[in-house]
Amino acid sequence: MGYEIPQELKHKEKIVFNLTFTQLGWAILFLIPITIIFKQGHDMVYFALYSAPFIILAIGFMFLNLSNKIISLFKFLTFKLLRKTEFKIEHLIPINKIDNDTIETKKGNVAILEIQPINFIIKNEDDKYTIIKAFQKFLNALDFPVQFVITTHNLSINDYLNNLKKKTEDKELFYDFSNFITEFISEKEIRNRKFYLAILERSNLDIQSNICIERFKRFGINAKRLNTKQLLKEIHLFFNDQYDERPQGQFKNPLHYILGPNTIEEKYDHFKLNIKYSKIITTQGYPRTVEQGFLDKIITTNDDYDISIHIEPNSIASTMVMLNRELQKQRADLYSEEMRGSINPSLEIKYSDTRKVLDDLQKGQEKLFNVSLTINCKAHTKEHLDFLVKKVEAELNSIMIQPKIPYLEQLQGYKTLIPLAQDQLKNQRNITTNALSAFFPLTSPFLSLEESGVLLGLNKNRIPLIRDIYNLSNANGVVLATSGAGKSYFTKLLILRHLLQNTKVIVIDPQDEYSNLTKYSKGELIRISRDSETIINPLDLMEHDYMEKRLSLIDIFKIMFGELSEIQKAILDKALTNTYAKKGITKGKIKHKKMPILGDLYKELELLSKKANKIELTTYQALLNRLYMYTEGVFSFMNRETSLNFKSNFVCFNIGDMPKQVKPLVMFLILDYVYSKMKEDKQRKLLVIDEAWSLLGKAEEASYIFEIVKTCRKFNLGLLLITQDVEDLVASRAGAAVLSNSSYTLLLRQKPAVINNIVRTFHLSQLEKDYLLTATQGRGILIMDNDHQELEVVASPKEDEIITTNADQIIKVKEERQEKLDVNITINLNRGLYFGSHINNEEKNYLGNNGFQVRNFVPIGKQRQEEVWIKENKVESLEHTFLVENIKLKLVPLVKSVKTNIVKDVDILILDKQDREIAIEVETGKGFKKHKKRILEKFRVVCSQYENVIVVLSNSDYKTHYTRLLKEFTVDIVTRNEILEFIKSKTQKKK
Repeated sequence: MGYEIPQELKHKEKIVFNLTFTQLGWAILFLIPITIIFKQGHDMVYFALYSAPFIILAIGFMFLNLSNKIISLFKFLTFKLLRKTEFKIEHLIPINKIDNDTIETKKGNVAILEIQPINFIIKNEDDKYTIIKAFQKFLNALDFPVQFVITTHNLSINDYLNNLKKKTEDKELFYDFSNFITEFISEKEIRNRKFYLAILERSNLDIQSNICIERFKRFGINAKRLNTKQLLKEIHLFFNDQYDERPQGQFKNPLHYILGPNTIEEKYDHFKLNIKYSKIITTQGYPRTVEQGFLDKIITTNDDYDISIHIEPNSIASTMVMLNRELQKQRADLYSEEMRGSINPSLEIKYSDTRKVLDDLQKGQEKLFNVSLTINCKAHTKEHLDFLVKKVEAELNSIMIQPKIPYLEQLQGYKTLIPLAQDQLKNQRNITTNALSAFFPLTSPFLSLEESGVLLGLNKNRIPLIRDIYNLSNANGVVLATSGAGKSYFTKLLILRHLLQNTKVIVIDPQDEYSNLTKYSKGELIRISRDSETIINPLDLMEHDYMEKRLSLIDIFKIMFGELSEIQKAILDKALTNTYAKKGITKGKIKHKKMPILGDLYKELELLSKKANKIELTTYQALLNRLYMYTEGVFSFMNRETSLNFKSNFVCFNIGDMPKQVKPLVMFLILDYVYSKMKEDKQRKLLVIDEAWSLLGKAEEASYIFEIVKTCRKFNLGLLLITQDVEDLVASRAGAAVLSNSSYTLLLRQKPAVINNIVRTFHLSQLEKDYLLTATQGRGILIMDNDHQELEVVASPKEDEIITTNADQIIKVKEERQEKLDVNITINLNRGLYFGSHINNEEKNYLGNNGFQVRNFVPIGKQRQEEVWIKENKVESLEHTFLVENIKLKLVPLVKSVKTNIVKDVDILILDKQDREIAIEVETGKGFKKHKKRILEKFRVVCSQYENVIVVLSNSDYKTHYTRLLKEFTVDIVTRNEILEFIKSKTQKKK
């Protein structure tokens, strides 16, 4: 849908000679000196020579806007003359004070709202129309200036990861997840954008802020006012990157120290804050029509720039006066053109637009605003900045918006971007409400992070979506997808990440898909099958109220026996009463009683049948025949006492081996058991039901799920249903009830046969429909409280290994594991040096993973360099560490013992065969000139402790220098290639 932008309504009326009043004023001003020169009576050469400068200036002021350029040059030079950074920061930041959630400036107080954008482009046409109309009402409600600001920074989720690290017990999985997500953000250079609304005080700032927040809520956008602490942080980030150090020096205003950048450098066409280059782009022309949300093309790119939209409403009374005046001027010029017989189409369009705007204002349909759009491109190099500027200009040109670089006014443009609702450039354009609504900037979701949330995936901008489902209206969700679309993969990933948050998880697994996940998480895998030790007794009260259990048994018998008549229900009720009574269980007497089993109920029915008349006997016999299957027949494994006991945070009920005929009964009993367990505490719990339609297809189980759905929130339980029977779900009454009680839904790839039902049920747009039909595995639409987002499911390597269900991938992982088992690594990590020729690639990889570094050095006694793996020493260089370890290896066969780094000031201490201690100090000589005093002090200490001291030099060129320096000490100085022979000769001497 296109929105028409009117022509510039302010008209510069032509007075005489087709000149405006301003141009005529400049012409008269410069005509005075030209006339004076002419009247002096000199020849024409003299007149031309001396009047030429005035003529050129007159042309510049009249037609080239030279007056504004001179003002800009004056401001530019004034700033350039400021030598001290603190003066420049004071000039840059017009903030006096931040207190009481308010920014105080010279031009008035300002409040800032942080806004959560929506995924506007993906919505259907009806939703878009509703949002745009609500935005128009928001604009019409404004009687004070506001400024939308979109800032861009490198994405960081370190605070979230640090918080998660404190919670989790699985450190291995945490580090794998943490490294995966941080490396992904770093490698892809993912940037986050934040959306703000700055509000300039006109009457009462609190009321103005509340009006805006309330208006945003009306079309589903959350906004909150930043408090003082948040204001300080966000304004600081506007001028600095996250890790910039603070500037040095004294500041008159402490805020300039807290908020300001370290350095400011302005050029005529760009400027530099800290280490980043920036260039301001503004706009000077707009097309006749624009599409709604046209700024999304710029907002959704991953480039580094900030965007500002200043919106200044004009009062209706003053606007109508102005428009009437403009109409008179335009009509006069049109009449003048007509009298001359010429045509001016541009003026005719402007006149028509002005009339239309005036009519709309008089009808109360629209308001008029002064609007300016400014973009600040940022980069670490000038070359990258120029590329980014060209890219932004190309994007603007593609939608017929004319970009303009404000030369000599770059810092004025940057001040315009500061979220203070103060337009310093004043490069404004009058735009009506209808056209301004097309500028709607809140069109694309970026980082949505809740500290207690889990990573659900990546949104359309490849930003992590970290949400807490327990903060929604309820924690219930549904995953709908065709087979192979990735629904189980997503579910297992969600379970793993909730386990990292110490959430209790219970899974009902009818297909034996969660066994590996349970095993890895050290959870309890409860297999319920014909020959398993674990089972659930249908007659077990399981901590339920006695009467409540009796009611639920009616539903259980419907699953076991099929539909029951009223007589059959009455007989079963009587038999149950007697069966429980014989175990001492009556209303009010439950605790510490042994529960009856199905066999007890069978016996009671037999007893009652003996007293029945002929009419009743048929009914009894029918019930006994059906119950016989569960006591003596094929389902007799159900005729046992309950044997379940678990304390783990992760429990998986595996019913994959259960006969399909009895699966609905078992799933119902598990739900009944879970329902009793969920009331035990208020810790967060997640109940996952895979292949959920096998439950929802039965009215009895479905009603039980609804019961859980209604009550789970107060027990902090979230229910997640997964099904591929999408058509049955969306077309059924039971499925509709589940969906209406779920706060989030993930739609993965869908079949064409069901897509129309999906579209109708979830009110999807054509774009979403096409997306779901063509989505690759792991991609889909996430709906959370009516907010739709594209989602890409991503997993770390460790997570993927744990949860994958791809058969080929599982075989590959097993082979890789076997290869690892086949590698016989006998490396001793306490040894400080290994030669590359003596170890294989697996051993090298093992060393690399355990703090060893690889270099090429010349070993003792060799002439060429060799590959060596050295255990890194944080204190000494690798060359020094290599030489110490190399000498140690060579000396081991020659002496009784060799020790390294025993004493702080000794590299090697040996004990020879005659029990003499010899201290060896290795010197590379690289710091000799700078650290002569330190070397002297070191050897003074060493020589005082040991009688025999040897200095080993890595380079013979330093031997003369060390001999002169250490002449006062009794030490032996040798080179690296002399040390072995010297030790041999020294150790052969007798005491």
